[in-house]
Amino acid sequence: MAGWINRLIGAARSSVRQAQASNEASIPTAHEAAGTGRRLRLWRPMDTSPRLEHRRLGLLRARSRDACRNNPIARAGIDRLTSDIVGEGVSPKPLADDESMRVKIIDAWEAWSDECDMDGQTDFYGLQTMAIRAMLESGEVLALLEPDEATGIPLKIRLLESDHLPFKNETLKNGGRIIDGIELNARGQRVAYWLHPNHPGDSSLSNNEPKRIPADRVLHLFESTRPGQLRGVPVLSPVLVRLKDIDEFDDAQIVRQKIANLFVGFITRPAPELGMEEMGQDGKPLPEDRTELPALEFAPGVLQELGPGERVEFSEPPGTTTGYRDFTTAQLHIIAAALGMPYPFLTGDYSDVNDRVMRVAINEYKRRAMALIHNVLVPQFCRPIRNAWVDAAVLAGALPTGRPDLKSTRWTPNAWAYIHPVQDIQADVLAINNKLMSRSEAILKRGYDAEMIDREIANDLAREKALGLPPSPASREIEPDSQETAPQERR
Repeated sequence: MAGWINRLIGAARSSVRQAQASNEASIPTAHEAAGTGRRLRLWRPMDTSPRLEHRRLGLLRARSRDACRNNPIARAGIDRLTSDIVGEGVSPKPLADDESMRVKIIDAWEAWSDECDMDGQTDFYGLQTMAIRAMLESGEVLALLEPDEATGIPLKIRLLESDHLPFKNETLKNGGRIIDGIELNARGQRVAYWLHPNHPGDSSLSNNEPKRIPADRVLHLFESTRPGQLRGVPVLSPVLVRLKDIDEFDDAQIVRQKIANLFVGFITRPAPELGMEEMGQDGKPLPEDRTELPALEFAPGVLQELGPGERVEFSEPPGTTTGYRDFTTAQLHIIAAALGMPYPFLTGDYSDVNDRVMRVAINEYKRRAMALIHNVLVPQFCRPIRNAWVDAAVLAGALPTGRPDLKSTRWTPNAWAYIHPVQDIQADVLAINNKLMSRSEAILKRGYDAEMIDREIANDLAREKALGLPPSPASREIEPDSQETAPQERR
């Protein structure tokens, strides 16, 4: 009975879809890709909200992590993206008005950043690396701002995997909603996160119900690709199926080659002619001697004598699939394009690549990395931590009150290595001499602070003079009163 009803419902739904398709087909369109003719009628992708688009995010996240554990190409892509985006860390440069305050902020920050990890495993820049890696691999990562009175500046950072944020959904009496573990007010603003105290993947722990954490204590790092998106998606998502297929294809080729190495020779002899068998006393043919013969050994220069009528036949195992390298290379190019990185960076294959092509590829790749730094990492992770640190430092008396410029900060990514050191430095010098760029800007591009470098140069010159050492050919005296003006942050 139930089966008959299900078939009836299925037929009704099918007729409705056919009617909808017929109505859509009758609507003219100027866009070929919006057509519903014979060629495109089966292409009916899901058109829904960002949240419903990611309904199976847990499975997608698990598959991405599995690929990073077991697929060498996936692991290489995530490793390279992490190291190229973060490098040694994105560092803050204070933009306070006077130098003495800037030096004080730098000293206080460096002391705190060495011990800011709540787990005590790394420093602030190591947290950046772990956060970016988790975001790329799992799609998102969480960080908690934890008070800690045991330190001079009472603030610590605890990183949490996205598994701590459950897919909890509820409508609240105050007009707000909980969507995928994120509590929103009536205006759609994030006011709290419902987080598991312990990792839900640890089945040995009990009493792990989600608890409400105010949103001002939670940092949620992910790359949003749609307005209104609440959760992040792993960067490997578009190529996970392709990575799995390529891995299985490559594994099949390895097994194929193993079989091909089983080069075996067989000795065959003709069957005895009828009536020529050796007969026993009972008049029946004697049984054939089935004792195991020694294996035929192959070695260079060996001449093997065979018995009368015997001959050697060799097996013909399969070889490598024709076009294996070309096919694999084409697939890896697609994966590299999806990850936004040059193919040689993903595979380590620099054959047939010249330096001019690499310069163009690196510049494009660098733009992608800079976009992730300035549009994702800094606003969602670095800047909120810096602002919370300034507030905690003021409350602890490490920084003065009433200074609105304490939070003014410029975030400097780690410098990329020179492609052509002499040419690149000469280009910077020409830009500085022709007032197209300040010296401070050129130094910031290299990931350093102009004021610190100037102090180091002044100390070097003073030490050389005190020791009576001859000055360097390109050295110059720095006047104590001359100060490099820090450029304003550009957005």
